[in-house]
Amino acid sequence: MKRRNVELIDNLTEEVVEGIGGFKLCSYLVALEGWRRGLKLTWYKDETDLCKMHRAGGSTQGKFFSLSSEDKSHYFLRSRGDGVTNKAVNLCGNKKSTLKLLKEQGVPTPEGSIFNIDDEEMFEYAKSIGFPVIIKPLNGSMGRGVYTNINSIEALQDALDDFKDKHKKYKSIILEKHHHGQEYRMYVVGEKVVAVTNRIPANITGDGVQSVRKLIEKKNEARKANPYLAPKPIKVDYEVKLALKNNGLDMDSILPEGQALYLREKSNLSSGGDPIEANDKISEEVKQIAVDALKVVPSLPHAGVDIIVDSEDDRKGVVLEINATAEISFHLFPWEGKARDVPGAIIDYYFPETVEKKKSFAYFDYHSVIEPLKTWASEEVTVAAVPNKEMHRKCFTVNGKVQKVGYMNYIRRQALKRNIHGVIRIEGPKQVGIDAMSMDEKIFDEFMDVCYEGSKKSKVDYVKVQDKGMKNIPYKIGFVVETE
Repeated sequence: MKRRNVELIDNLTEEVVEGIGGFKLCSYLVALEGWRRGLKLTWYKDETDLCKMHRAGGSTQGKFFSLSSEDKSHYFLRSRGDGVTNKAVNLCGNKKSTLKLLKEQGVPTPEGSIFNIDDEEMFEYAKSIGFPVIIKPLNGSMGRGVYTNINSIEALQDALDDFKDKHKKYKSIILEKHHHGQEYRMYVVGEKVVAVTNRIPANITGDGVQSVRKLIEKKNEARKANPYLAPKPIKVDYEVKLALKNNGLDMDSILPEGQALYLREKSNLSSGGDPIEANDKISEEVKQIAVDALKVVPSLPHAGVDIIVDSEDDRKGVVLEINATAEISFHLFPWEGKARDVPGAIIDYYFPETVEKKKSFAYFDYHSVIEPLKTWASEEVTVAAVPNKEMHRKCFTVNGKVQKVGYMNYIRRQALKRNIHGVIRIEGPKQVGIDAMSMDEKIFDEFMDVCYEGSKKSKVDYVKVQDKGMKNIPYKIGFVVETE
């Protein structure tokens, strides 16, 4: 099972973000974009006094950084820049206040009200607005505790019982009208919607052979190839088992070939949903609703807006909520569709003077950079400036006694002394390969002598060299030894 028709940004492949997940991936994407434009990038340790941004719990470790030009600096926490005020974040975190404000300003929202979790009046309210309805925690996030398409008093009681069992910390919930239609996350920067993602509920497609259990396992394996989805598998829980039961199925059932089965009502990606890029499928009228929603909240120049588009009229929709510190990674790594450059739009907003600047294809080792901050060995780390000249690339093949004799680490030291970036790896018995890049093409003549000289215990029989192009190839600064 593979992703279909995926088009990533040339300088932002899976390799560039390998091993970075969650909110740290959002942070890295924005930081990398600014750094690639020549801005100074500095990361800060956890709990630094420099971070004045409200973060609703959790740490800032690996997620708080600044970008600076000669004239100004801006601070960022995850995808949020310092143009988004704490007041705006707090307002968006209170769904009741946000929806009230949106409704007062004429932005369409679902009909709903807030109740104590044990308030019996919610059953009468549900009947008054009409089923189906939705319940969700008042101050929840990431789709946790959201129950959708509740069609009866009995189903509402079942959902409440499960909510109380699994989400004990929430004492207040929102009950609102369920609107039929597709749900979209739209990322807005200023006056423009720059990315739209249709979040499809967790699903599998039958092949006429494998069981539901095997199809879920196969889907989860495929998700591991996506940097954003890798840590978000489909988990078999109450909701999944209920979906199977409602369809007369169980985990050992065989789905007919080509038959799709939705395992959840809610479309959250964190619970196994698929992000499908949908920029060209949304009407301008609905995009304007998202832009208008941001205008209502003071000091909110960029954010994610969740909208359900009417199933019968694609020019209409209702705003479910606004996410002031929204995840952006799935816009860059969709399950299907074209990646959308949200980090680019964010940096355009804060540093408009860099809009036309040519971006480097270089990237840095995120984990190495933040390691001193994790151990509190340093208060801050500034990443070395992005290479500002054209890079040249040559590949060396070295044969001889060059494995397990200190040769590979010797080459790494010599490369770093000469500001050569790249990797040395084992390619076969008595052979290593060196993929080397430098802004100084002449340095490769000297590096050839280094390859022949080797370490004390090595013995080089011969070295072959090939010129390689650098066009549209992301490369990591520094020099890496790969022994496996």
